[in-house]
Amino acid sequence: MEGEDPSRRGDADPPGEVEEPTRVLGADDIRRLQQGAQPRRRIVRVADGGRCQVDLSVAHAPTISHGAPPRHPRPYTRHVIDQDSGPKTRELSERESAAWEIELRGRLGLVSTLPAQIRLWGWIVTAIAALLAAVTRLTGLTHPHQMVFDETYYVKGGYSLITYGYERDWVGSDADEMFVQGLDAAADTIGDYVVHPPLGKWLIGFGQALFGTDNGFGWRFATALAGIISVILITRIALHLFRSVPLAFAAGAFMALDGVGIVLSRTGILDSLLAVFVLAGFWAVLHDRDWTRRRLARRVAHGPVDREGRPLAALGPIILFRPWLLAAGVLIGLGCGVKWSAIYALAVFGILVFVWDTAAKRAIGVRRWFTSGVLTGGAPAFVNLVPIAIPTYLLAWLSWFLDPRGYRRGWAEMRRTIGEEVPFEQFGDTIAEFISYHRQMWGFHTGLDSEHTYMSQPWDWLLQLRPVNFYWPPEEKLVQDCGAERCVQAISSIGNPAVWWLAAASLIVVLWYAIVKSDWRAWAIVAGYGATYLPWYGYIGRTIYQFYSVAFLPFVVLALVFGLAWATDTLTPPNLTAVRRAAARRLKKRGAEDWTLTISPDEERTEDPSTHAHAAQSAISSEPAAMEAGTAAARTAPSPSDPEDSPYLDEPDLDHEDSASVEPDPIERAVATMGGPEALSYELHLGSKRASLIFSLTYGFVIAFAILWWPLWTGMTIPYEFWKLHIWLPGWS
Repeated sequence: MEGEDPSRRGDADPPGEVEEPTRVLGADDIRRLQQGAQPRRRIVRVADGGRCQVDLSVAHAPTISHGAPPRHPRPYTRHVIDQDSGPKTRELSERESAAWEIELRGRLGLVSTLPAQIRLWGWIVTAIAALLAAVTRLTGLTHPHQMVFDETYYVKGGYSLITYGYERDWVGSDADEMFVQGLDAAADTIGDYVVHPPLGKWLIGFGQALFGTDNGFGWRFATALAGIISVILITRIALHLFRSVPLAFAAGAFMALDGVGIVLSRTGILDSLLAVFVLAGFWAVLHDRDWTRRRLARRVAHGPVDREGRPLAALGPIILFRPWLLAAGVLIGLGCGVKWSAIYALAVFGILVFVWDTAAKRAIGVRRWFTSGVLTGGAPAFVNLVPIAIPTYLLAWLSWFLDPRGYRRGWAEMRRTIGEEVPFEQFGDTIAEFISYHRQMWGFHTGLDSEHTYMSQPWDWLLQLRPVNFYWPPEEKLVQDCGAERCVQAISSIGNPAVWWLAAASLIVVLWYAIVKSDWRAWAIVAGYGATYLPWYGYIGRTIYQFYSVAFLPFVVLALVFGLAWATDTLTPPNLTAVRRAAARRLKKRGAEDWTLTISPDEERTEDPSTHAHAAQSAISSEPAAMEAGTAAARTAPSPSDPEDSPYLDEPDLDHEDSASVEPDPIERAVATMGGPEALSYELHLGSKRASLIFSLTYGFVIAFAILWWPLWTGMTIPYEFWKLHIWLPGWS
């Protein structure tokens, strides 16, 4: 027990302290972790004297001062959030989890529900587009009854595969004429040196097996079917991207009426087959995007989260198995089995998936979103997409591996007999011969530089400046009379000018939305161009042709539809964040002068979640009435001095540096808005007379040009003077 020490000083002040006037501690001396001054005449955040203080006394409904506005009940509580105090687990009720999942799906650009009416009309317009494609691709497919352009290589190759199991060489100048008559006497027994993998020729051969080898319908059926499937795919893809039935039908109709697609579908060569596999791979990648994001939203909403609804795990949810990405790998691998150029799609779509995964991790609030995008997004995506494409490609060569009579088989043994070295013989003769064959093919593709009348460069293709004449028989061989002094038959691979020229202009809009507005749909279209068009700039010195553009025709059509949607104001917002930002911009445009937020502790919180809750979530729509309603509702939302920064109109800033900020509770907001109209929805109608007029004019031009060029896409007998009417540019002759 310690007794009193009289020597100790009872005064708390140290001796000799100089007296100073009373003052506020610190005054205007702002230290490192303190906030600055409040905005003039406003109180938008609670002053914090220390870094980690949380003032719970301000959890009351705020009011907005804008002239003399009515006060609206708040559908959520305002919280003072200390963003640097570390994550704290928040237990969500079943209703909160469901609401938060819907909110996250909206941020990720997913539609919660798809009405039965939209599903029905989506399939109706798909069927109509497919029927239109079938008419333009199957009508008169047997004409001309002779080999057209490069059919001489691929049709006979397909016949050899289904008949003999390997590709035979064909000898003699009359080999084509004999084949058309159903004779294969010109087929030699030695293997033919071919410069493309066998899969495309197998498919052409299957058409001959079904419909005969002595008619054009048989050897062109596979490519025609590929063209029809491509139209179906582009219709479904457009419906997925633009969430509009009219826009989806426009995409299908424009592709069904384009000359590049029609001519390449009516010709027994490989490019239409390549195009359908690449497009199908793109379709699978889009499905993977939705499939993965749905699971991310669900796992976050029903897993451990902090008080702002962000996943507690630093890297967020991990999804290892991705079936749609596996399907994309298989489909693009099959495309490589037709032509090597599909490998660019594998690379570009893989990068696109990585970027989408990384953006998704950021949107759901993952703190280390870039690291997560690399480790839990990019790495699993690579494993699902790329490895499966390799065995798929090798499977296309199965007949070559099984039959010793194929080209280059026996090459290793022959080299040994003459005393020459066999590269890669440590892997066995078959593998060594396979590698040697591929090296020879690579040399052909990179070294082909011979001049050709119809060769062109990639910059010519966007405007169809140098099409290829696939068919131009001598006049004395024409069996039909056109009623004029001089008659001609011609098949030109020129595209529909209305489609290609309008798409070239629309590409500017697409690039703007991709680069400036970060619209994921625009980036998807740009990626399509990057996968199927841009690689050809690496082969400028090579002999290349305009008809290669059939591979990126689907993305040309998507660019055109994107431009039309923009021009007609029917371009739906890509995600919920865009909805809220658009509402904020709408408010500013309408003259919101003074967005003042004051905290009123004496004000009681009386709320009706159904009254004003869904405001900004439905703030933007192609319908003017919906736009007005969304804007008015967004005006009732609490907002800081700039409506662009309103937390109700935008996602939380995950990188915010302030020590504390007043934000709406995001989960309560999600609960309050649950059950309201969808912010992201599908459109069944165009919605305005202006949009209908623009679409009508575009359809009119596309249909008119299709009728005008139909004789030149199908090889009809026409007067020479009528043919000359189509030669608008020097390169079209």
